[in-house]
Amino acid sequence: MDYELTGEQKKLQQDVALFCAREIAPGAQKMDVSPKEEVGGLIRENLRKLGEAGFLGAGFAGDSFDLVEHYLAGEEIAKACPSTFLSARASVFMCGGLLKLFGTADQQSRYIPGLLRGELVGAVAYTEAEAGSDIASISTTAENEGGTWILKGVKDIVGNAPLADLLVVLAYTDREADGEKGMSLFIVEPDAKGVSIGTPLETMGLRGLPLSEVKLDNCEAREIVGGEPGAGYGQLNRLLKMGTVGIVSLSVGIGTACMEKATQHAKSRKAFGRQIGKYQEVGFKLADMFTGNDLGRMLGLRAAWAMNNGESEADILGSCAKLFATESTTKIANLAMQIFAGHGYIKGTDIERLYRDAKFGDICEGPSEIQRTIIAKNELDKFA
Repeated sequence: MDYELTGEQKKLQQDVALFCAREIAPGAQKMDVSPKEEVGGLIRENLRKLGEAGFLGAGFAGDSFDLVEHYLAGEEIAKACPSTFLSARASVFMCGGLLKLFGTADQQSRYIPGLLRGELVGAVAYTEAEAGSDIASISTTAENEGGTWILKGVKDIVGNAPLADLLVVLAYTDREADGEKGMSLFIVEPDAKGVSIGTPLETMGLRGLPLSEVKLDNCEAREIVGGEPGAGYGQLNRLLKMGTVGIVSLSVGIGTACMEKATQHAKSRKAFGRQIGKYQEVGFKLADMFTGNDLGRMLGLRAAWAMNNGESEADILGSCAKLFATESTTKIANLAMQIFAGHGYIKGTDIERLYRDAKFGDICEGPSEIQRTIIAKNELDKFA
């Protein structure tokens, strides 16, 4: 087994790390505390910077994704600013990814270059108040009226919606068909008649990520992703399974930032005449943090490699990686807070922000309970 990264992969990792430390990380705290009306501009600027540097499209070249490159760049961006990473992911991996994998040649040429440069911001609207992990329970519908698709419904918690230039919306085109065959993904212009973008939502963590509700009141869709109706569920499901790799990179990035800041604090702060890091109670916490991050990274890269190479259990490896890394990161953030003690509990500190950000991983895009269900079913099916 060869776990060594290639020279090109190492260079990408180093280049993104240096760039983000210089251009993205210094503004992470400001993004967390700024009013919502200012956050959109800060995010757009970060996406533009990443796009100009060529990092928004890491792993995007060629006919398919290179998920190892996607992971490596993602972890470094998330380490610098988790909110910026999730916004970039929603725009390029989610929105751009659906177009890359399933869009027509015209759709790809029209939107993907702008998304990769950070000139366009994309969003994917699929969750609803009564349909999170159970995607088949969505109530949004699309009816063909004289050759034009008219959408009706409400999507909630849509990442990037407040500043999106492009929406991809999941809706039922055939209620009578099986859920997996009756849905389609639509390209919708945010300024189209009947589209209403809600007030940005306040969240516990990741406060720099613009989130809002999207209402579709007899909204005219521009077109269907790929041109043919009925494939939306499968298209979105395919991307979400690949997307476990990105959530692992988010969590390990946050966990690594927690570990590095806790290590610096353990070396600089003294108690009873010694650096606190030299006390076993603190040193053991740092050891556990390093181990959790390293295992999460290894599982994430293993899943990415398996997906790149079409392994039969690649999706299960993705679920395993997401389950471990996201739950591990919430523990790592807690250990970091323990090391900082009262100094970390003060509002406006990096650890306080990362502590709040860490929780998102194990509740998003299939929470831990869903991942355990997927993994258990896979094992049970083997012995059916």
